Amino acid sequence: MLKIFVSLILGPFGLKILDFYINHSGIINSIIFIYGAFLVISHINYQKILDAQMNKIRIEKNNQKNRIKKYSIDWQKEINGYSKFPWVAGGTSILPKKTSVKNIKEIVKRDKKWQKFTDGIQITEKD
Repeated sequence: MLKIFVSLILGPFGLKILDFYINHSGIINSIIFIYGAFLVISHINYQKILDAQMNKIRIEKNNQKNRIKKYSIDWQKEINGYSKFPWVAGGTSILPKKTSVKNIKEIVKRDKKWQKFTDGIQITEKD
């Protein structure tokens, strides 16, 4: 049934692709699974770094009775303390990046959770 559908849609070239996939499906699916696991671990690594920083800001807010206006972040310290994997990926990223201060800052700029959390707080970053 699938071969008939593919041949009608894609023609003979589509059948060649389907045959290739069927013959090598174990290898192709293994590569996709490994890449997916790599991406998930990269995302978890990023979340650990971000959550640690958010907890520090939360503690500072509680100490100052929610009047915190400025906060200084040392991303390198967070990376050294909480990163257990050399790659990070944001929630919508399909390509992980090396764990570095530059890449963390780039991902954080697009992170809605971080933007909402730091709304009203002036964040300065130590380099």
